[in-house]
Amino acid sequence: MRIPLLPALLAAVFLSTGPAAAATPQSETLLYDHIHLAVPNPPEAAQWYMDHIGGEPVDGRPDRMLLGTTRFIFQQADDRRPSTGSVFDHLGFSVADLDAVLSDLESAGATITSPRRDVDGLFPLAFVEDPWGVRLEILEDPQHLGFHHIHLRSPEPEATRQWYLDQFGGVRTPLRGRLDGILYPGNVWVLVTEGDAFPSTEGAIDHLGWRAPEMNTKLEEYDGKGVEITRGPMDLTFVNGTIEFFFIAGPDGANIELVERAPNMR
Repeated sequence: MRIPLLPALLAAVFLSTGPAAAATPQSETLLYDHIHLAVPNPPEAAQWYMDHIGGEPVDGRPDRMLLGTTRFIFQQADDRRPSTGSVFDHLGFSVADLDAVLSDLESAGATITSPRRDVDGLFPLAFVEDPWGVRLEILEDPQHLGFHHIHLRSPEPEATRQWYLDQFGGVRTPLRGRLDGILYPGNVWVLVTEGDAFPSTEGAIDHLGWRAPEMNTKLEEYDGKGVEITRGPMDLTFVNGTIEFFFIAGPDGANIELVERAPNMR
């Protein structure tokens, strides 16, 4: 099913950055779909996030949750490296009361690695590490509460941004006029910091996922572009519908999934 995403996306840009933002749409824009986190006990981790970050159960499974339009899916894996320094360095969540959430997270077993600081022109923020090594940026952006952004690391940030625009579209526009980023439907930013990185499959953030409205079309497109298909296509059935999916190799060891969901699945 093809959704007219661009008008909603442009509206989200102005809600998030103000009318002065310069929005530049690229190729076909895909809905941001999910994040896969690697943890020893998926149901335990999913419940921890629902209790302390937000979200609700989805797909009739105890190993996943839905926050806004983004699924957080927890896969069983032992001995993963903390996400800090990986190609998917950290995830950002915006909350209404930063201090209260930081206190709650610390009481629940998270480690505050960088205490609250107020960044001029941006928002108050702090960094924590969840009990399984996922680095989280907790921030207070009242214009954009909930799941806020994904922060990548790359030795070549500009080339990386262009690759994501070429494969998934999006609107390239500065976050609060300060941080060069790409905004996707679902109101999710992708930001990139310069630095060496290790592959995502070695870290606690295993992969990212975008929604492919037409699976076969995307497979043909990526094949024509020379994008490496690393797994699939495959399918999986849940109580609320069936998905088809495949994986591609992104820059700097990024593991990325494209998924087509049944029309009745949120």
